[in-house]
Amino acid sequence: MTTLTKGRTMSESANTPAARTGDGGSRVITIGQGKTIKDAAARMLSHNVGCLIVVDDQDRFIGLITERDISRHVAIHPDAGEGIQVRQIMTHRVVSGAPGIATSEATRIMMANRIRHLPLVENGVVVGILSSRDIMSQQLMEDRAAAEEVAMLSKCLKSIDLSEAAEIVAAEAPKLFKASNSVLCLYPGGDHTREPELISSNRCPCVGGHLKGPKGLDATQGQGDSAEASGPNSHLDAKIDAECARCGGKPPRVVLPLEITGLPEFGSGKEKRLTGFLCMCGLPESSLANCELVEYKAKLTREILIAHLTNATRYQQARLTSLTDPLTGVGSRKLLEDKLHEEHDRAIRYKRPFSVAIIDLDHFKMINDSFGHALGDEAIRRLAECVRQEKRGLDVLARYGGDEFVLLLPETCAEEAGALLERVRLRVRDISFDDTDKAAAAPGVALSISCGVAESLLDASEVSGDVMRRADVALYEAKNAGRNCVKVWCPEMNRLACTGDIEIERIKKLQRRIMGLSEKAEKLFMESIWSLVQALEAKDLYARKHSENVTAYAVGIAHTMELGPKYVDLIRRSAMIHDIGKIGIPDAVLFKPDHLTAHERRVIEQHPLIAVKILEKMSFLENEIAIIRHHHEKWNGQGYPDGLSRTAIPLGARVIAVADVFDALVSSRAYHASRSVAEVLAILKDSSGYDFDPTVVVAMIAWIESVAHRAGHAVEEITADGLLAACESVKAGQEPISPAGVDRQGLVQPPAESPVHVLA
Repeated sequence: MTTLTKGRTMSESANTPAARTGDGGSRVITIGQGKTIKDAAARMLSHNVGCLIVVDDQDRFIGLITERDISRHVAIHPDAGEGIQVRQIMTHRVVSGAPGIATSEATRIMMANRIRHLPLVENGVVVGILSSRDIMSQQLMEDRAAAEEVAMLSKCLKSIDLSEAAEIVAAEAPKLFKASNSVLCLYPGGDHTREPELISSNRCPCVGGHLKGPKGLDATQGQGDSAEASGPNSHLDAKIDAECARCGGKPPRVVLPLEITGLPEFGSGKEKRLTGFLCMCGLPESSLANCELVEYKAKLTREILIAHLTNATRYQQARLTSLTDPLTGVGSRKLLEDKLHEEHDRAIRYKRPFSVAIIDLDHFKMINDSFGHALGDEAIRRLAECVRQEKRGLDVLARYGGDEFVLLLPETCAEEAGALLERVRLRVRDISFDDTDKAAAAPGVALSISCGVAESLLDASEVSGDVMRRADVALYEAKNAGRNCVKVWCPEMNRLACTGDIEIERIKKLQRRIMGLSEKAEKLFMESIWSLVQALEAKDLYARKHSENVTAYAVGIAHTMELGPKYVDLIRRSAMIHDIGKIGIPDAVLFKPDHLTAHERRVIEQHPLIAVKILEKMSFLENEIAIIRHHHEKWNGQGYPDGLSRTAIPLGARVIAVADVFDALVSSRAYHASRSVAEVLAILKDSSGYDFDPTVVVAMIAWIESVAHRAGHAVEEITADGLLAACESVKAGQEPISPAGVDRQGLVQPPAESPVHVLA
């Protein structure tokens, strides 16, 4: 007899170890009511039991005597044990149970009545006894066996591929519960109204149906409204939902809630969360009689599945990261190389064409240098979105370099690919930044692309990289044609590809000669532009040698920050011509001895843009142009002309900004008297973190302190002339000034406190 009650049961209780309290089999050990307690104690000892069933003269059950009853009596009456009969101390009102009672119910009765033995009575006859010790022993054995069985599951879950891991889970986990059907579902963000992100089934008839799991079940509380749930980690149903029944599901079933958290969501930086369930139905009916054992196995299984699926999901995320460009969300270079090999092999095998297009964003470096990397990134994202909207679903789009994309077009000839790229080119031309917060920093920015297209030759001797090389040649032709166009490769483009027909050594000599001429031309240009700057400043009695002084201060700061010789030289050249744009400002405004009106100030603020106009045709000055354009930007974004802030401002521009203001304040002007070096340093320190980059201000202070230390003076005693003289000595061949307090990677440590004030 088996009772279908929540908890483990004693099926055929009289034949279980817990009921075998008789000698020679399953006979119950009894004692007559007229026997003495000494006889009872001897009988218990000989049979190794803790209680005896008391019967009358007709062998009818009338009570129960335990070793505890005997011990209590002897403790109270130590001299009265010889003649005391069992009937005098036995328990008359015995708590009993029926054969087949669930062990959980038996445990509950024992705890409620504070007893350790429970007779099993049928028709007034005791057929067995349940002992708390026996129950605990059996539970431990069952739990150990269940744990060993679940541990075998972890040996099966070796795959780290998420799809394969899900298939193994759906196939192997049901075997632990002898379930006939199973389905694993995981939903993004726990939203069961969306399509499952992961689904795997082992003959589950519900696949393709509702797949929402039991009602009210979530990953943290396994309680439903359709059946009993006996724990927080799983959900055991004696019946199933009507929808499952209509699909062909069979009760009973067990559902394991699953929650996978702590996963970095690709491209967003947020935490990804997957929740769902593993539902297994068609369990044996005996599962309901052993609910506690099923729940225990379910808890262990759930922990193993969550750990394994989490690892597999992390692996999938890492693999996705390696195959996807994080900025645009399109494929990575690795993905393109893999797909290109696959498509090339397929094309050779079936003699079907494919094409490759290389897309290059025109003048991307100028966009980055002039408007900042934030706008450059936005331009890259917009270009990727344009191509994504025009391409077909089977086409592969990948970011190949900083501003280059490659489009792999299966089953496409070159002419068809060229037409598609022409549509992309026209779409890119219409990109506008008016709908973004970067529009103010990029007035009138227009994007264009150059494209090179090549088709596979379907030649067995060709390798997959050959079609990429031909597309690259076509892209080169597009750039030579003035950019903003699409060129399709043709054999004539290979006219210079045969190196045997080219005098390589002669070309190298010519290259070296042109490089020498280019360096001379650059030097002559810088000398000429420097002469213009000096002539311009000579008109102003107060601003003479301003650019020369700013250059000296900027170089001193750059050396202190240990920016490296090439970058220091870049800052030097930029500082020399940073005010060349003032040549376009009317003298009446430029040399006005009084304060400027609002209109006049707007005119003055045009001089960085005028400088860009003057220099933009000089390609060798493209890095200097970006610095000159932004040398009046402020750390807080309140500067001009583009309102850049913080590190969006080129580092060279931040250095020159500090040097520029320092020279203006230590020099006499028509509208203010000169200030001491110490006073100006206090002003710079107050404006650090507001108008100026704190790192640059700290470097300026460190440089001046080092100069003063070398001269044997305090900072309060050093003068602007002394600083300039130190700069002249450095130019004459002495070591650059690199004071202590600056780390070896050029990162100057900011001051502990940087009060924020606006320069007056």
